Amino acid sequence: MTRRSTRQRGLTLIELMVALTIFAILGVLSYRALAEISTSRARLEENFVRWRAIGRTLQRIDTDLLQAVSPADQRTTDTPTTNTAPAMILGRAASGGGPEFQFLRLDDTRGVRRVGFRLVDGHLEWLRWSGRDAIGQPTAEPLLDNVRDLRWRFLQKNIRLDAWPPSDRRNALPDAVILEIDLPDTGTITRMISLR
Repeated sequence: MTRRSTRQRGLTLIELMVALTIFAILGVLSYRALAEISTSRARLEENFVRWRAIGRTLQRIDTDLLQAVSPADQRTTDTPTTNTAPAMILGRAASGGGPEFQFLRLDDTRGVRRVGFRLVDGHLEWLRWSGRDAIGQPTAEPLLDNVRDLRWRFLQKNIRLDAWPPSDRRNALPDAVILEIDLPDTGTITRMISLR
């Protein structure tokens, strides 16, 4: 008769060290993967917030420009057109900032009023005056931060113009407005808004 050995075999020190090393490596890899997922998620959230702000800004500009009017376009004659500023004008911000673009917009509740956009210290602002003329300080609402440059161009009879209004068309509107927003994190976004 053969006798079975009742002795139990345990882990040797080397086997235990190998197992601990494998678990340590898996733990480090898991930690790094979770950290990378967290960083990627934060980056995606940041990009989402940025693109949402860009989209809201472009929508605001589109909405206002699609409501742009000139005194010649208005059907009512009960108020004389004595405004001193052209219906649409591109100039420089009074505070020494970047370009300031102003135009007349038809507002459902307030009639025709002057609105605009200006770039000051990398911030794009939406401007609103209480009436048709740019008298006094406008209400300025921030639209978009971290803007490197802003360029407005105008399309008139298939000719691209860098300034508006032309000397012979003081109260006219162009056929289209071309907007170029230069953003350091996303590049240049070009938008053409047809006014006809």
